[in-house]
Amino acid sequence: MDILVIWLLITPLFFAFGWIAGRIDMKVVLKQAKRLPQRIFDSVDALVDNKTGIASDELKQVIEQEPQLVELQFSLGRLYRKRGENDLAIKLHTKLLTSQYVFSNETRDKIRLELAQDFQKAGLIDRSESTLLKLLNSEMYGHQALEMLLLIYQQDKNWIEAIDTAKKLASSDFSFHTEVAQFNCELAQEAIIKSSYDKAKEFVATALDTNRKCVRANILLGEVYYNQEDYTTAIQTWQQIEKQNYQYLPLVLDKMFDAYLRIDKVKEGLTLIKGYATLFPQLNLHDVAYQKLANYDTPEATIEYLRSSLIHRPSAKVAALIIDARAHILEAQESKSDAERIKNLLLKYNDKLSYYHCGCCSFKSKTFFWQCPACYSWESISPNNNEG
Repeated sequence: MDILVIWLLITPLFFAFGWIAGRIDMKVVLKQAKRLPQRIFDSVDALVDNKTGIASDELKQVIEQEPQLVELQFSLGRLYRKRGENDLAIKLHTKLLTSQYVFSNETRDKIRLELAQDFQKAGLIDRSESTLLKLLNSEMYGHQALEMLLLIYQQDKNWIEAIDTAKKLASSDFSFHTEVAQFNCELAQEAIIKSSYDKAKEFVATALDTNRKCVRANILLGEVYYNQEDYTTAIQTWQQIEKQNYQYLPLVLDKMFDAYLRIDKVKEGLTLIKGYATLFPQLNLHDVAYQKLANYDTPEATIEYLRSSLIHRPSAKVAALIIDARAHILEAQESKSDAERIKNLLLKYNDKLSYYHCGCCSFKSKTFFWQCPACYSWESISPNNNEG
């Protein structure tokens, strides 16, 4: 009977202690729950206001109190990287890799991918490459690792590895044939610089086998024949560009005429230039056409070509060239000075509007690139830098 009384007295006490403990825990939980979102919201507000420094500080405080929030640490790492604080990003991801709150191999692979990006952004390319190589067998992140490796190999001009990596990435959705052809062209360019013309021809042949529309391959092949003084074959090779993509003709026209000149076929060279200028008036061929006509044809023929060009496709550049061609007939010094001033204004206006631009990212440049320096796309920059 006494034991029963004792249990009747003790049992409510257990419930009371449990209720009190529950109240204490709930207070802590509610307090943390209120504190945690507020700091996250503060960091979001800071990001909206482009105050990335405040945002990173807020996230750092949250993570110090709640280290189990792994995804939030990913966000902080990316924020560090965006701010150029690569050392902090590396430190954070390295520490996270050994965290007790990282339970799966998939998450560890994700951390390694972030770490590889940290190394790359910091210029530690070798460490980035070695980290990515460890991810190649990752089911979730292996493809991304290959994509990053491809970019690294291109930046390092390691074209052999780039070709191998691009082939691994190739699929029915994206063949990488443009990229692989360009990588072979890079190898051909290096061979030409070393006067290894047979090797250059091999790389060019591979490029054309990979992508028969690769204009650069025929440009380089023509250069090989030109350097070997086989000018006729060089001309024939460069003429293939018209069938591949006529917009690239301005890149070879000057040297093509020189090849005609070296085999004493100036007339044929002038005919070719005027033919291209007539057939493709939208291309920026006026400079080379004017130079060659002024040096190797009659003044009348030169003026006639420029007048016809101005009528069919008016431009500041052609107007300036006409002034330059006619300036010699002006007798008064004051008239010559006025003509020179107007010509220079037209050329300055033309230069302001003329640029090469990337069709992928809108990068603009006065220099032509086969690979866009901004977005790293190949053959995305228009070879025609005509006005606009």
